[in-house]
Amino acid sequence: MPGKHRKHTPIVSKAQRGMFGAEYARRKAGKAPRMKGITREELRGHLKESKGKKLPKRTTRKGK
Repeated sequence: MPGKHRKHTPIVSKAQRGMFGAEYARRKAGKAPRMKGITREELRGHLKESKGKKLPKRTTRKGK
């Protein structure tokens, strides 16, 4: 469906924040995206949401 996007999970680690920030900068510069399923506005929203939060460097999967 056009205009419908699935909700993405929030940023949970510094590594993920870095990936999202790099993707946002890539799109802002007009380069080809690497993450195809997320819009620039969604990236920006996730980055704003995680700003100022103390996040772990990396996370592990729970239950493994």
